[in-house]
Order: sequence, then structure tokens, then C-alpha cells
Amino acid sequence: MKKIVKISPHIEPRMWGKGKRLREEFHYETDIEQLGEVYNVVALPGHADCKIPEMNCTLSELYVNHPNWFECETDQLPIRVNILDPDEDLSIQIHPDDSFAKKYNGGRGKPEAWVILDAPEDGYIEFGHHAKSKEEFIEWTKNKKWDKLLRYLPTPINGFIDIPTGTLHAIGKKVLTYNISRNADLTLRLYDYDRIDPSTGKKRDIQPQFVYENVNLPDKMIEFEMYPAAHEFGCDVTRYWDEPGLYTLIRIHVKKQGKFLHERFAFYTCVDGEGTINGISIRKGETVLVPSHMGWMHFNGNMDLFLASYRNEKEN
Repeated sequence: MKKIVKISPHIEPRMWGKGKRLREEFHYETDIEQLGEVYNVVALPGHADCKIPEMNCTLSELYVNHPNWFECETDQLPIRVNILDPDEDLSIQIHPDDSFAKKYNGGRGKPEAWVILDAPEDGYIEFGHHAKSKEEFIEWTKNKKWDKLLRYLPTPINGFIDIPTGTLHAIGKKVLTYNISRNADLTLRLYDYDRIDPSTGKKRDIQPQFVYENVNLPDKMIEFEMYPAAHEFGCDVTRYWDEPGLYTLIRIHVKKQGKFLHERFAFYTCVDGEGTINGISIRKGETVLVPSHMGWMHFNGNMDLFLASYRNEKEN
């Protein structure tokens, strides 16, 4: 029988994660000291896999054992959600496309998107590059001409940015983001500031040659977008992205009461406030799964929710 269930987050240590916000404001309880990233939704068997205590299984197991909850054409859950709060800059990196990922580790490419939840006044992300050719890109990299190569953008709060595969990128320190992506895990690093990983005492691996082969040339020069909200059934609804075969991303602000209809399965992640969804409690930091075709969701409380979902490629 289909029902709304809570998803327990999957957490791994991050060398750039030393802040307190995820622990103190989002209520994530963990013994991991370097808390900088939380996987609210991930289903990679044997690697990173959220648990569903009520069902006594992992999210990947639920996906396989209860396909009618999702109604997807993919062998694995197609989407992933995480919240990042880095205390230091992330490495300069790319995610390759499907064809390279399949050859590299049998996986899939990882297009993604970010929404800025909070950022300091001087907050930034590294996004894209200024090289006009592969030769120029390689030359500037090898000679560490980062000021020439790397492109930085200021981070508007509530700004949305699309990150196609092959895009050079890195979230800057103290920039809090909600991220949605394909349920995949392949990162190619170009530069990691020569940092020493305290867990190994060594520098982390970088893969510049693979970055040269997969980085977008020329760069697509993508910018942040500010999407308007529409008032629907008592909610302020922002529709960021809806691409069959990739993901659907919607934001729902609730003040006291409202309702929303989304017939596909959906992961609701609360990034502020608290309340209930069809009587199921949810607060800042929590995620619930609503299986497909559950009808109207009735909200009570003051909540800022992100809805992450997926439509099959052949759907209209």
C-alpha cells in the first residue's frame, strides 16, 4: 500500500565541511565532524543510499521492490537531492556526460542545478571559464593562470542556475545551496588548491586530462535566473525546471494552509519552517517521499518546501 514516508539523510564527511549550520539549523544529527553536505535523496546501492526506517529498507531497495510508487523507466532512481554548506571553496570540477561516464565507471552523466538558499554579501561560485580554445584552456591550467581561466559569479539568494554536463564549477565558501541532479556520482577535478586531505594526509586526486576532454569549449556562459512565484491554492509556487528524462524542480511556500497536486512521485524537502503534509509532520531539514498518484497534498504550517520529481522521457 502506498503511503508518505520519511527519508533519513545519508551523510559523508567532507574536508571542506566544518560549519555548524546544517547541524544547528537543519537538525542533522551525526557524529561526523566535517559536516558540509547532506544527501536528502540518493539511491546508489552499496555506495550512498538513504534509509527509510518505516519500511526497514534503503531507498534503492524501495525503488526496486515497489516500482508502482515511482513508475519510472530507469533501472535506478533517476534523481538525487542534497544540501551543501561548505566552510571552504569546493574543488574546481566538472561532471561528464553519459557516454564518458559509461566508459569511465559504468555510470551516468550528472547534469544538475542549484538554488541559493543563503550566502554572504560577497558570496560567489566559480562557474565556467574564459578560454577560447582547448589549447588555451590547457596552457592556462598548466601554468596556474587561474585569474585568467576561471569565471566567478556573485550568488543572489533564491537565484537558480542550471549546470549542464561539462560545465566547470565550484560552490564558494559559506554559500548554502539546495541541489538537484541525476542520481549519479562522477566528478572530475581540475584543481583543488593543493589542499591536504586530513583523512589521508595527502592531496586529493585531480583528473585534468579528463577535464580537458570533457569541459565545454567554448563555455556556455550561463547566468543565474530569478524565477517568479505564482499563487496557487494558498501556496506561492515557483517552477524552476521540468524536463522529461532529467528532473522536475518546484518550490512551494506555505503560510498557514495550502494544497498542491503533483501526480508523479515527489520528494518534499523542507528548507525552512515546519508543518504537516497530509498529516505527516515535517520540519526544516527533513524530506518525505510521496508516491505517485496520491492526489492532493494538503499543507498546514509555515514552510518552505522543494519538490523534486521526474517525468519519463516519453511523457508529454
